[in-house]
Amino acid sequence: MFETPLNFDLQNLTGVIVALKKPLVTITEVTHSVDEIRQLSTTLGIKIINIFIQQKSIIDSAYFIGKGKLEEISQFVNENKIDVVIFDNDLSGIQERNLEKYLTKKILDRTSIILQIFNKRARSNEAKLQVELAAMEYMAPRLKHLWTHFSRSEGIVGIRGGEGEKQLELDKRIIKLRIISIKEKLKKIDVQAKTRRKSREESYTVSLVGYTNAGKTSLMNLLSKKNLIAEDMMFSTIDSTIRKVFIDDELTILLNDTVGFINKLPHSLVASFKSTLDEIKNSKLILHVIDSSSDRIVTHIESVEKVLKEIGVENIPIIKIFNKIDLLPGKITGIGVSTKPEDVLISTITKEGIPALKEAIKKFFIA
Repeated sequence: MFETPLNFDLQNLTGVIVALKKPLVTITEVTHSVDEIRQLSTTLGIKIINIFIQQKSIIDSAYFIGKGKLEEISQFVNENKIDVVIFDNDLSGIQERNLEKYLTKKILDRTSIILQIFNKRARSNEAKLQVELAAMEYMAPRLKHLWTHFSRSEGIVGIRGGEGEKQLELDKRIIKLRIISIKEKLKKIDVQAKTRRKSREESYTVSLVGYTNAGKTSLMNLLSKKNLIAEDMMFSTIDSTIRKVFIDDELTILLNDTVGFINKLPHSLVASFKSTLDEIKNSKLILHVIDSSSDRIVTHIESVEKVLKEIGVENIPIIKIFNKIDLLPGKITGIGVSTKPEDVLISTITKEGIPALKEAIKKFFIA
């Protein structure tokens, strides 16, 4: 039987990160991406011991990285008894198989790490189904290469070629049927969601979007006076939540808190979370929450805007909200991008800027 990225127990394991720097990518961009995957790995309980970055113009079709760097990594992970090797990129099934065979360690790529995080954070039945769907679709093209690897390993030494092929076909069928089943369940959930959205058509609907850990849920708590989970960690919110928010005597809105986005967000996750992201499509206004204290602010903004375009909501009016100004040495001058007059600067900690945000929302709906 196959393993999915949701089955792995990564708690208290040691790991190293491997990244590739292509000619047109700056070292700063690579460093930021590596730091992000390090944070994600740490959230899963993995202790990162070392980081390897290789400058290479062409990806190796068999091992992703060059043989020289691979040997360097092999020597390090074996000398230091490392448990997992994490790639800050997506690997093909054959690359994953070859790397596990060469390094004799568990190999994880960026998508499998993100799937693990989403799985840990999912609370509702819908979110759990969406994560499982993404995991199944991630695994489907990898089965052949995984079975080629497993059938030669000690763990399945009793399985012969013919038996392995039968098991491979069985696993393919299991995944195919499970994908069909999940999609049917999500379709039913989507029908119910569409009915709810239709009943809200006349309401003032607003969606919170933003890079993971930008402070969306903290803002939702502040505006709705509810206490949703708002932790200082990546992807603390996976489930979509809608709350009624009283702006003033003239205006009450329905505020939707959505899943956080991330750089290089796997397309399979965007597709799997279609129903959740469709809530944004129903919005009359989008509030893009931005961590103004981040030194990666430009990448964060671009990543969010890319996903918004991908799901077809880039034409819905957007107000940019620069959060965490309490962490800046000097308000506007401390933000790493230019702001516009219509942008709002806030702090969910000190509550500075919240009246201005409410005024901006009211101005949009009640001109």
